[in-house]
Amino acid sequence: MKKILFITSLLFSFLYEAQVGINTPAPATMLDINGDFNVRGQIRTGGTDTFKGTTGAAGTIFHNNSDLAVNDWKSIKIADGQGSMSMFFMNTVADQTGASFSGTNGSTDPYTEGSLITSTWTVLPGTADTFSVNSTTNKVAFTFQTTAQKTGNGSASSGFACGIFVDDRLRAVRTDVLLGTDGTNKIFNLNATLTNLAVKNNYTVKAACTKRNLNSGTLGIGTAVNTTYLNAGMSQSVLTTSVLQPY
Repeated sequence: MKKILFITSLLFSFLYEAQVGINTPAPATMLDINGDFNVRGQIRTGGTDTFKGTTGAAGTIFHNNSDLAVNDWKSIKIADGQGSMSMFFMNTVADQTGASFSGTNGSTDPYTEGSLITSTWTVLPGTADTFSVNSTTNKVAFTFQTTAQKTGNGSASSGFACGIFVDDRLRAVRTDVLLGTDGTNKIFNLNATLTNLAVKNNYTVKAACTKRNLNSGTLGIGTAVNTTYLNAGMSQSVLTTSVLQPY
């Protein structure tokens, strides 16, 4: 008899109470559970009095979005590749300060990966950024774009190099040469991917450039040195960092 009365009273509480709380005397929603929630069957959303709702499909995840009237299911799209990786971090930074080189020629020697940054390199200040890695399996991709312009040396060439420094060590570098008359400019791109960096919070990354053979001219990287043909907005530098890890 006591069991029947208990079930009956519980049924009436569901019928007459607008909100039901489990382990809480003051439920904040229609069903408020204060504790662990263990589901042994299916979770369905979007149901009605005549429709049970959907459990989603293979390859979807439950999506909680406060901007929607109801939560929904979203498809998971994981990039193919090492361990089926997904994008965990992406950020883009920009710089309009740039670097200007003139005077004597710089070194034309090859560069050594992993070498510490020196005073011969000029950091493009707006490209400084941080990123973190929390999986031993990862790929970190860097996409750097800037504009190089020469002036003051007629039709002679101007050479330069730009590199990506992670924790102040050179991890990728490209050289290039400008050919043309005064004011000549070109887009410079550097794409690099590092694999399986050590797990760490707040790696630093920055782009820096250096002069090579200037032939007595002035070279601007990410800045206009001849404003007849270029301005700050057109010459700005952009660095994008992307971290991919297994989902």
